[in-house]
Amino acid sequence: MIRLRPSRRDDLPFITTLERHPDNRDLIGQWTDGEHLSAIAGENGREHWIVERDGERAGYLIAYDCRPSGAGIYVKRILVGDKERGTGSAALREFLANLFARPGVAFVWLIVRNENARAQAVYRKLGFTRFDPPPADERLYEGIDDAPADRCFRMKKLV
Repeated sequence: MIRLRPSRRDDLPFITTLERHPDNRDLIGQWTDGEHLSAIAGENGREHWIVERDGERAGYLIAYDCRPSGAGIYVKRILVGDKERGTGSAALREFLANLFARPGVAFVWLIVRNENARAQAVYRKLGFTRFDPPPADERLYEGIDDAPADRCFRMKKLV
């Protein structure tokens, strides 16, 4: 059974160990302890969740509001240790179900690396599609701490 619960300060060693594992560090950005603690505290509209599988920590998810109106939520990161078991898919599905029940949320979006085929397949299966905002809307996706790099692109899912 997959469950999401708010991350706590005492989850930090699990989070950073998972993030810095050789299987993960080349596919996702590396945050400092302070950045994780800031998200755990909910600063700047961020949310930090622990993914549990059968009562044990299995990963984490970070998200935050990317627009002042609250219409779009940015999934900064989802990472699980037990890959190929459906944990990440189930966790993101659970997050999306709860997210789209919030008033005013119209879409969710994320950034994925070109070489991360596993993540792209999961996102597509959950209804995400690649998108490039028109120049007039580009500002809505600025101010996020890591705009898409040359080897990355955005994906979006509407409510």
